[in-house]
Amino acid sequence: MKPFFLLLAACVFASCATTKPDPAAANAPAGKKAHSKKVAKNEAKPKPYPLKKCLVTGDGLDDMDERVTTVYKGQTFEFCCKPCLKKFNKNPEKYLTALEKAN
Repeated sequence: MKPFFLLLAACVFASCATTKPDPAAANAPAGKKAHSKKVAKNEAKPKPYPLKKCLVTGDGLDDMDERVTTVYKGQTFEFCCKPCLKKFNKNPEKYLTALEKAN
């Protein structure tokens, strides 16, 4: 019986020695995996969405409880729901122009 326990203990210690902890996973919220994607230094962060309403419907962003976000040409866009995002994707230049006018 002793050889079995010795073999089991050796396997456990061997597996512990070969795994390396992911430092990004330590800071991740419970239940979510951390992404360790590194952003290039020359890659700029997108501009934040300045409005409190959806550009497609004109409704408040939290009216539908489905807020959706996308980035287009360095600008973040937020919508009240997924169907609005689909409409945006059909003609994003239209909404880019609308956002510039709204500012």
